[in-house]
Parts: sequence; C-alpha cells; structure tokens
Amino acid sequence: MIPATMRLRILLAVAMLAAACSSADVPIRSDAPVAALTLTPPAVTLRASESVLLVALPRDAHGQALAERGLTFTSSNPAVAYVSPDGVLTAVTPGTTQILAASEGKTATMAVTVEPLAWNPVECTQPKPAWIWCDDFEQDRLKRYSDFGSRDSFERLPGVGYGGSHGMRAHFDTGQVNAGFLHVRFGKVPAPDFRPVDDGRTIYRDIYWRVFVKYSPRWIGGGGNKMSRAQSLASQDWAQAMIAHVWSPDDPLDNLWLEPASGVGFRGRLLTEYYNDFANLDFVGRTWSKTPLFDSEHIGRWYCVEARARLNDPGRGNGAFELWINDRPEARLSGLGWMGRFTEYGINAVYIENYWNSGSPQPQDRYFDNFVISTERIGCR
Repeated sequence: MIPATMRLRILLAVAMLAAACSSADVPIRSDAPVAALTLTPPAVTLRASESVLLVALPRDAHGQALAERGLTFTSSNPAVAYVSPDGVLTAVTPGTTQILAASEGKTATMAVTVEPLAWNPVECTQPKPAWIWCDDFEQDRLKRYSDFGSRDSFERLPGVGYGGSHGMRAHFDTGQVNAGFLHVRFGKVPAPDFRPVDDGRTIYRDIYWRVFVKYSPRWIGGGGNKMSRAQSLASQDWAQAMIAHVWSPDDPLDNLWLEPASGVGFRGRLLTEYYNDFANLDFVGRTWSKTPLFDSEHIGRWYCVEARARLNDPGRGNGAFELWINDRPEARLSGLGWMGRFTEYGINAVYIENYWNSGSPQPQDRYFDNFVISTERIGCR
C-alpha cells in the first residue's frame, strides 16, 4: 500500500502536470482516426547504458491526443541504441541511429546520438594514493565492506553499471522502505567490530566521497530520501558526533540537498547516546543542488556526485560541506562548527543508503557505480 501522504503528493503532481498541459496533450478516448503522430524528445544524445522514456502521441485531425491506440517503436541501428516495446530507449555504443514510432499507418522519427563514455568505468585497479576506498564493482568486494545489507533488493550485477559495466542495482517495490546499503568505516573507530577498511588508526578531518548514480527512466517521487552520508561514529553504541547528509527531502522535490548535523556541544562534549539520537542532534543548515537529478529530463542518465566534509578546527566555526555534480560546484555550506572542541574521533564512516521514509510510490530502480572515498578531490575522470 502507498502511504496516504505519498498518494496525495502523487495526485497533486499529476494535477499540476495536467493543468500545465494544453487539452490537446491530454489523451482522450475517441473513435477518430489517427491523423498524425508526435514523438518526444525530437532528438536525444546519450552515453552507453543511459536510457530515456520516449513519448509518442497519436493525434486526430484537430491535434487532439488519442488514448489507447497501438504503438510500435523500432531502431534503425539497435547495436547503437535499442528501444523496448513500451518506448524505453537505451544507448549501447557510440554512433547514430533513427527511432521510428508508428500508429495506424502514421509515423514519427527522432535522431539518436550515442557519445563515447566521459568517465572511466574501471578505475580501482590503479587507485590513487589519497584514496581510502575504491569499488568500481568489477570485482566482488562486498565482503570487504564494514556492512552490506541487501534484503534481496540491492545487488551487484553485470551490465547495470556505468557504460554497461558491473554496478549495484537497488530495487524498490511499491511501498518498500529499505532496499539495502553499503557501509564503509575507516580511520580511528570506537571498537574493532566496526571493521574499518584501513588500519583503523588515523583521525580524518577532511574527507571526499564520490559515487556515480542513475535513476530508472520511469522514476517518480523525488530522490527517495536517503542516498549517502559521511559521519563520525564516536561510541560503541554508534553515537554520532557529526553527520554530513547528501539526500533528498520527504516531499518529492527534484534536487539533492546537503544537511549537516552536529552531535557535540561547542565545548566538546558528545551529546548523542546512540545512532540517530535525533533529540540530541542539531541540524545546522541546509542547501540544495542546482541540478534537478530526479525530474523527467534527468532520470535515466548517469551523474557523478561528489561531496566533501571538512571538520572545523577545535573551538572554531570554520567547517565546510560541499557538493559537485559532474565536476561542477553545486552547493556549499561554510562556517560550520559541527564538532566544537571534540577531537577524539574524526570522520570515520561513509554510507550508501537506499532508505525511503514513506516507501516507494511504485516499483523502480536506482543504480550506483564507482564509489570512492579520499582525502583529496576525486573528480569524475
């Protein structure tokens, strides 16, 4: 069952979309013959493994869109890009092709260009010195994570990663909240059973993390809440001294947001007593990305999302939280005092999470690839 709040949001979104469209763009049932066919987008440029949903609308002689009419899609070169019977176009290899849509003898065409890959899909065989962790999923490293939760929904699979490489697919069923996670812990941790991926001794105060992410071409509902976070775990009960959230709100908005939280008083005393101790967490700001990753123009494409969390110097409010998408600066918060005078632990965990607070509104997938944690800027290439 879809929660009532989510149903209301979906209904409101549909109503707003319908109000924004002309009456000719809202398909109706009619016996009128198909006089023309429109196909959107009129042209598209993709990279291998990216997808886009095509919209073909049969129309009568007056331009009114017609519902419940048969449609077929074909690609002139399916080795470059192929199209499913329901209109999902998927890029395969660089080149060009034409897509033909047909309904009752009327046709429409669109041009497709598949460009070479922009980033390296296989990079962990030669990690850079500053990298603490790297997983391009070409090897099975899942047992090396501090924690891996699949719940039969989060899987490493061939062909689902960037450029058609191996990657992680998170599948949400309707109403599903938790679709799995990847936890990496590193540096000084409160107990050996936290399983750091390094020697477990270093106190890190400035961390970058980056992941490639893609949303399925029929994705709806905003960003699905949790995506990634860096944090300082400061007790055996998982109390958090700070959290750097890269996620999306409960409302189905189309942008990522940064939301830092502090679990430490400015004099340096740890206030939180356990994981997600919200009563003792102070959320100290919020800002949004410029790029709307979750709208109809952006889903189905790969994005390189990198964040940085820099802790403040003890007793000063000079911490920072930054976000880049495809190497472009997207959001920044500065003047953060999120650790006060606390110095016992630094940033020692980065999580990839698939947790939808109110449940997914429909069955849909999110994909991850090329996950890196570093002490220096990582970039996308």
